Amino acid sequence: MHIILGFVALVGTALFWALRLSANRKNISDAANTVRGVAIHAKNLPRQRRFKKAHNKRGFDLIETLVEAATVLMIMIARAGQSRRIEDNARATMEAQLITNMQLTPDMADGMIRQMDGLTYDIVLPESAITPMTKVLRKYVGKEDAKDLAEMLVQVASSGDAPDINQKEFLRRFREGFDLN
Repeated sequence: MHIILGFVALVGTALFWALRLSANRKNISDAANTVRGVAIHAKNLPRQRRFKKAHNKRGFDLIETLVEAATVLMIMIARAGQSRRIEDNARATMEAQLITNMQLTPDMADGMIRQMDGLTYDIVLPESAITPMTKVLRKYVGKEDAKDLAEMLVQVASSGDAPDINQKEFLRRFREGFDLN
């Protein structure tokens, strides 16, 4: 008898909570939506923090890593040529340099070039990139690495024709910034 009474009490308790939950179904779905919203917010938090950190920054102020600074310098030396734009062979050389020397995948190298190209597209004088990028690079590289980067810049400058006078001046100023002369 007590087993039947326990079973009835268990079924009654289950029915009681089932009825309460069905009556408050809207509250349960609101709670689930809130939990889902918190999860989405937590997922986007790193991106939002990067945005807040970059707020009121633009142009060269956004460049913080070695790969970004090296990519900007390669883009700027390609733009220092006669056509003032990045030729296809210079772009291919930059991608090859990033893949070989910076250990990036081809997709990452292409994305880095596109991102830095878009970031620096409105900069008129390519030589204006030397000083800010040298400041960023000094945090990460020594003289040997700076020599390697200078060689990468030479390869980008000579990817089509021989480097012109503007590209040679760009290289001279870069080497001067690292005391490589």
